[in-house]
This record gives sequence, C-alpha cells and structure tokens, in this order.
Amino acid sequence: MNGLTVFETEAVHELLAELRSLRLRAEEMHAELKSLKEPYMTTSEVAALTRFGEKWVQDNKEKLGFKNVGGNLRFKRKDVEAFMNEDYFIAKRS
Repeated sequence: MNGLTVFETEAVHELLAELRSLRLRAEEMHAELKSLKEPYMTTSEVAALTRFGEKWVQDNKEKLGFKNVGGNLRFKRKDVEAFMNEDYFIAKRS
C-alpha cells in the first residue's frame, strides 16, 4: 500500500519554479553545444570565441582563413581554433 504525503503549497510552487529554471538552463546548454558543432562561424562568433573585437577579426581574416559568402565573412571553426593554438607556450612546472 502506498502512503499519502502532504506538501505545503508554497514548497510545491518553489519546486516547480526550480524545475522550470533547470529546464531553461538545460535548453540553453543544449543550444550552446549544438552551436559548437557548427563548422562555420560568423565574424561575431569568432570575436566571441577569441575575445578579440570584430574589427580585429575583419582586419586579420587572412591569418584565420575565411570565405566571403554573399558579402558575409565565414570562418571554419577548426581554422580559428588552430590559429589560437599556434605558438602556444606551456611553462614547465617544477
């Protein structure tokens, strides 16, 4: 036989609010992960990833590798990541 459990209405509302919040965060994380799989990036996405300004990205597009599609620049994610890892120095730990 199953027992009966009584909850305060306020506690149920708090729990439901927390569940909604968790669902929204999960949807945001899913969207972020999905965007990471996209092979091509816009200028603003490259700027956000590298933390350089959009002007820097436009001025240095040849260093990154790019394609002009209908007047819009597109960058391969793997090329941008390779550029950022180029000449990366790791200090020796003692």
